[in-house]
Amino acid sequence: MNKNNILDNYRDWLGHHKMPAGKKKTLAAAIELFSQQGYNGTSTTQIAEKAGISQATIFKYFKTKSDLLAEIMQPMIPELKKAFLPQLKKHIQLEDTVHFIVQDRFKFLAQNADLIKILLQECLVNAQLRQMLLANIKAVIVADFEEYWQLLRQNNPQIANLSALELVRINAGLLFAYFTQRFILNIPTQSEADDLSLIEKQILSLLTLK
Repeated sequence: MNKNNILDNYRDWLGHHKMPAGKKKTLAAAIELFSQQGYNGTSTTQIAEKAGISQATIFKYFKTKSDLLAEIMQPMIPELKKAFLPQLKKHIQLEDTVHFIVQDRFKFLAQNADLIKILLQECLVNAQLRQMLLANIKAVIVADFEEYWQLLRQNNPQIANLSALELVRINAGLLFAYFTQRFILNIPTQSEADDLSLIEKQILSLLTLK
């Protein structure tokens, strides 16, 4: 199983999670169809047919298709951090850390481009989904990343006086800008490796400003 793929991770999580059979069938069918034909291209009728259940069963557990997407995403940040954070904590030198974050997280974004685009679009109009994602991200930073950030600063005195949240914003901002170029605007690149190397240099420059 590819640990960088949300849908594969979710199927694994779903297989071990206890919930009513109808709800589990709905979620399994939805992630398969969303990955194949997109969120907007998938109807609850298609999900019901794929799951072998009635639409009434779907609406028993989810008021809207948007609620269904929110349910799919709800456990994913806590699950994915189990793979990402242990690897991140192996890096205690700033350049190594930035290299790992840029390479690993862009690979994650690229492998899940279709679902990430769906999430970005839905977050613009779905306040519930937006708040849920923000709450999960904040929980990761507060609960797990803050301790690592302090260790990194102790080992790298050249780092500017930034908070963990500011570090995340710097990394995420540049990576999402590049993701938008590549996968939303569909602007081609001559060398992805060169592009990511430049992003690493830009991040390092921002992190060491005094």
